[in-house]
Amino acid sequence: MVKVKSSEEIVKRYVMGSMDCYLRGEKNLKWVIGVIRSSGIRKTVLQDLFSAYRTTTFQGLEKNTRFQELDKTCKQLGYI
Repeated sequence: MVKVKSSEEIVKRYVMGSMDCYLRGEKNLKWVIGVIRSSGIRKTVLQDLFSAYRTTTFQGLEKNTRFQELDKTCKQLGYI
């Protein structure tokens, strides 16, 4: 039998991958905010993703600064 992932799990992985691209510096803030907005991810799921990132140790100031910028923008827009 084939195990099928829920649509919520697919959206969560898509947003998480997009956040990773942004944190690595491959994409800009406007792009990742667009991904989050258009994904339809639930607020609670996005909050869980941010909590997971907060507990992860970031290497380098740039990633930490990028995360803080993303966190601040998502809060201002009411996504988390």
